[in-house]
Amino acid sequence: MNIRQLKFFAAGIGVLALGLMTASDAIGQLAIRGGRVITMEDGQELSNGVILIRDGRIEAVGESLNIPGEYKVIDATGQVVMPGFVDVHSSGGMGQANERNSNVPYLTVLDTIDPASTFFEECRRNGITSAAIVPGNSTMIGGQAAVLKTSGTFIPEMAQQRLIGLKLSMQPPSGSRMSHIATLRREMNKAKKAKAGEAVDKDEPASPVSAAAASEDSADETAGEGAGEAAAAAPSAEQAQQGLEVLGKLIGGELIAYVYCENAMDVGQALRLIEEFQLKPVMVLGRNCDKAAGILAEKKLPVVLDSEMVFWREDPRTREEEKIVTPKIFGDAGMSYMFQADTNPSRATLGSNYLWYQAATAVKYGLSRQDALAACTKLPATTLGIDKQVGSIAVGKDADIVILTGEPLATQTWVDKTIVLGEVVYDRTSDERLRRLLITGEKE
Repeated sequence: MNIRQLKFFAAGIGVLALGLMTASDAIGQLAIRGGRVITMEDGQELSNGVILIRDGRIEAVGESLNIPGEYKVIDATGQVVMPGFVDVHSSGGMGQANERNSNVPYLTVLDTIDPASTFFEECRRNGITSAAIVPGNSTMIGGQAAVLKTSGTFIPEMAQQRLIGLKLSMQPPSGSRMSHIATLRREMNKAKKAKAGEAVDKDEPASPVSAAAASEDSADETAGEGAGEAAAAAPSAEQAQQGLEVLGKLIGGELIAYVYCENAMDVGQALRLIEEFQLKPVMVLGRNCDKAAGILAEKKLPVVLDSEMVFWREDPRTREEEKIVTPKIFGDAGMSYMFQADTNPSRATLGSNYLWYQAATAVKYGLSRQDALAACTKLPATTLGIDKQVGSIAVGKDADIVILTGEPLATQTWVDKTIVLGEVVYDRTSDERLRRLLITGEKE
């Protein structure tokens, strides 16, 4: 090759590199225009908003912004744009909701999550862009919870917070509540001593609870092929030490304690543990915790209502049925609260597995529209400690955005697009499952 040929070759490579660089730079440059933007920032709404996104982050938000020519534009005219929903407590996406062991702080949900699970597909379809994946309630000290984006191929790219907290359950999988709480307190005290550098007794850890020994009620906390497996072997010395270290971080509030209370009577026990070990709790309530609304309101703790928010309960003395509306009960007590979608297909109803439906139900019984939307976005993000990244539409935050066909919480409204880190991960026009559901008589 002569000098002249080399010059042409070098020039060609330069043009190709420039073209590749320009195409690469264009990736992640997105603009959303024309929609009504609910920012969830101090009640701010933009009637004809523009959002500029670069490299997965929100670059600018306003009503009269110039859109650079290289930005890909999504026209949201006539639609509503708001931050992606944040699920503060879910057991979806895992092979099974519980490891069928009662004391496993050394395990992590990350080892059982399947990114290809239909759970994450449903999240994107329903506008959920971040989800705290937490072990189920049929345990004593459950495994480690994590916060994930709902889009991605591999766990490392999905993980926002690899360790957010642990599940503590006041509901014994088997046996009595007295022995359950005593054992839980013993394990917490062991971790407290280890954290303080004191010698820890070399006694056996709490015995794992097998699926066969668990109560029938706990069976519906388990999902996937792993249901009904026998309990795992006792932890190794290394696992036991790791469990003590993680549990030690729970003490003093370094990690979130997801405290599950099945009944109102469990709340008092939970509050004593919270005070004794200085926990940073998120109270995960069963549907029969409504009678504890007053005491929870006094403590001003973060609360996640049961997915079954309206139900009938029979008085054991009079045999008369009473309609229980938990949003109204907790609202009348002066509490703010969050929602959780029911991921168990055997128990979920049309409403219980949708955050927006639960928010709409709460509005029906007195919650303000703004507070209901905050309970799906900003409040869970703040509770999880990820509010600097998600939960509202503001400059510098992750471009996790949902575009709705109409008014939020309205039954006629659909999620049109879901965007995670500036990438459209769900588009209703290309949703094959939804199309097959809505169009009858379609031939395969």
